[in-house]
Amino acid sequence: MAKLALPVPVISLLLLFFFSGEISMLVNGQKAWCVAKPAAPQHALQSALDYACNYADCSPTKKGGSCYDPDRPVHHASFAMNAYYQKMGRNQWNCHFNNTSLISLADPSYNPCCQFVSGGSGPPLPQEKEDTWCVPKPGTPDSELQNIINFTCGILKECSEILEHGSCYFPNTLIHHASFAMNLYYKTDGRYNCDFNGVGLIVVTNPSKPICLI
Repeated sequence: MAKLALPVPVISLLLLFFFSGEISMLVNGQKAWCVAKPAAPQHALQSALDYACNYADCSPTKKGGSCYDPDRPVHHASFAMNAYYQKMGRNQWNCHFNNTSLISLADPSYNPCCQFVSGGSGPPLPQEKEDTWCVPKPGTPDSELQNIINFTCGILKECSEILEHGSCYFPNTLIHHASFAMNLYYKTDGRYNCDFNGVGLIVVTNPSKPICLI
C-alpha cells in the first residue's frame, strides 16, 4: 500500500481559531475562493462552466491554456466558478451554481502555472469548526489522490462507502473518493489537519450529496 507522508501541521492563525472551536471572526476577513464539488455530475459541471464563462475569462482552461491540465471537468469548472465568483463580488450567492460549488478558505491553485484569481474578502460566514469540511484541490493529480485514499483508508479502515456498492462509490472518480477519505480523516483528527502535503482545502459548504454524507 502506498504511503503518504503527512507533515506535522504548522499552527497558523486559522488553526488557532479552530482550537477555540470558532472560525467566525476569521471568516469575516478571510480570503475566499469558489470551487466545484468533487461529487458534482459532469453535466452539471459543464453547465456551470458554460454559464460562468459568459461573464468571466475562461481562456486558461482551453486546450493549450495554462489551466487546461489536468483535463478534468471539476478542475475546469472550478477555475470558471472562481473567476465568476471573484468578478461578481464574492457573495455567497455568487458561488452556488445549482448547489454544485463550495466556498474555500484556501487558495485552490495547484500548478504554479495555473493561478486561480486571488480571493479577496468573502462574505461573513459565521461557522463552527463542525461546519467545515476537507476536500482536495481540483487540480490535484490522480497519483496524489490515489496516495491519499491508500493512506487514509489504510489508517482508518472505514472506507467501505467508496467501494463498489457503497453509498459514496458514485461518481466513481478519484477526486470524489479522495474527498470522502480526506474528510473522514479530517473529522477523526478533530478537524485540525487538512493539509495532505498541500493539496487539502478547508471549505465551509457541505460537499455531500443526498445518498453520500461526507
